[in-house]
This record gives sequence, C-alpha cells and structure tokens, in this order.
Amino acid sequence: MDERDAIFSLVRSSLDGTESALPDNMDWRRLFALLQQNHVAALASEAVGRLPEKQKPPRSLLIPWLSEREKAASWYHHQLDVQHEIESLMHQHGIETLVLKGSRLAQLYPQPELREFSDLDLYFYHRHNEADALAEKHLGVAISNDAHHHSKYDFRGVTVESHYDFVNTHYPPSNRRHETLLKEEAPSPTFELLFLLRHMAGHFAASRITLRDLVDWHLLSTAHRTDADWDKVSKGIKESGMEGFAEALNTIVHHRFGTDNPLPHYADSTLVHRIENDILYGNLADHKEETLRRLLWKLRRYRTNRWKHQLVYQHDPAWRLFFASLTAHAAKPRSILHKM
Repeated sequence: MDERDAIFSLVRSSLDGTESALPDNMDWRRLFALLQQNHVAALASEAVGRLPEKQKPPRSLLIPWLSEREKAASWYHHQLDVQHEIESLMHQHGIETLVLKGSRLAQLYPQPELREFSDLDLYFYHRHNEADALAEKHLGVAISNDAHHHSKYDFRGVTVESHYDFVNTHYPPSNRRHETLLKEEAPSPTFELLFLLRHMAGHFAASRITLRDLVDWHLLSTAHRTDADWDKVSKGIKESGMEGFAEALNTIVHHRFGTDNPLPHYADSTLVHRIENDILYGNLADHKEETLRRLLWKLRRYRTNRWKHQLVYQHDPAWRLFFASLTAHAAKPRSILHKM
C-alpha cells in the first residue's frame, strides 16, 4: 500500500464506513497536508476518529485536525445563512434561484457540513442583471464584472458568483454547444451530472481538480443512478469532446469508491495513474501575485497542461483553443493576471 492508497482509503471510510487500510509507518503530517490541499481534511476526520488508538495520528496533530473539522462546519452553516438570505431577497422580487455545486452537493454527503467549499455559485435564469441590481440596493455590495460568465461580489465574507450562463461560452468554443444542452435540461438530475462533469473538466484542463471533486462525482452519479437520462449524459459527453476525461474519472471513482453508474470505467491504467497523481499532488505551484511573472507562469501552465486539453477538448484543435483564449482575455483584460 502506498500513500495514494492510504488517502483514498481514509476518504472512502469516511463516506461509507468501511475499515481504513493504512501502512504501519504512516507519515501523518504529510497525509494531513495532502488532505487539506485536496479539501477533504474535514471529511477524512470521520475515518480518523474511528481508528484504533494505536493507529491514530499523534495528539499534536489531532487537535488541528479537529479544528479543521469545526472550521468547515462553521463555514458551511455561515454559507447556508448567506445563501438563504439571498434566495429570500430574490424570491420577494419574483426571481428564481438555482444553487450550483456547493451546498447542493453537500446534501449528498453523510454529514453535509464536512464538505469544504468556498464560493457561493448562483444562477437566476436570465435575470442576473436584476439580481445584481437587487443585491447592490438591498445588500450594499459592490458588483465586479471582470469575469466572462458571472459577476461577483462579497457579502458577509462570502464570495458570491452570479452566473450569466452555466459554463464559459467564450472559452473553449465547444462550451457553447454544451451550454445549450445544459439550458435545455436545467434543473434536472441529467443537468446536474452534465454540469458537474463539464465544470470539473474545465478546472482540470486549466489547472487541476482535487479529491473533493472526485467525491462529488462519486456521490452525485450514485444518487442519480436511476433517475437521470444516462443516454443524454453519454451523448453530451461525446458532443463536448470529453469522453477520455469522463471515462478516466469514472474509472478512478469506480476503483477507489466502488461507484456504480452506467458510464464506462475501463480507461487505460497509465492514464488513470497520471490523472490520480495530478489530482492529489498538482503539477505547478500557483503564482498568486498579479504581476508580469504571473502571466509568464500562466503561459508555462498552459503549455504544461496541453495533454489535459487534448483529453478534455477533443473537438477543439490546439490553434483554436489558443486564439479563443487570447480573444477571451482581450475582452476581459484583468483576467490576464487575475485568478478568475
């Protein structure tokens, strides 16, 4: 058993109560750091708490681990309060709100408050301008429009993203077709699956996804095993050119968590291993300063992630992706240096 096996074992144990399998010489501090980076430290605390005393991490680590759990739970309840306040405001003015990811996915977890998340993503069915105006007037927030497919504001310490569309229709070009499909299906289990897959695919191609994203896909696809239109899901995956990514992702969750859904799970083992490593460890440390060095770092990241682009954007040739990226950044110049 290697480090990766131990990480997946702890997370699976936290989800379904199976016994954790851990090596005798477990480096707990490194494991804890990796779980934090993958946004599943709070979730994994469930399995850690059930370990026999002789297998548990040292007490000096258990205390910060418990703190991580309490922090996640506190933030979850704060996010819910903010979400409900915004939903209530919009309801009073006849605007329907669809919550994307976040607390919606958290409801699938054994303990929702242990799903770690940051931003609050909301969709107002083509009434985002009205929703933003209401937020400015009644919540006293300042709206930022620096991103292509959502505005953004801070309310009570929570970053709220008000989506114009479900995926960025400016980049990559194949997103436009997927957006049409998402709008036809929303809200429904089929929409939830297609939205989450494309959202993860975009983050995977641009930078990375984390173990939390794998858990989300495992729980969502299991929850909708019988009530989603899986033929439409398969067709949407194919039309968007992300068959290789979806099959590899599904292979990982099938092997690691026992996920049972109708999608294929027989991806090449070398590719699966490479993606697992990328998810758990990443490939490039983030450069956060908004300077010319960040632009150079972004160009390096773009080149390094070419293999991901080929896996996720099979219908978008490299030249088309590059020029679409230039056009998108030119329309929103702040996105060149800023992390959107």
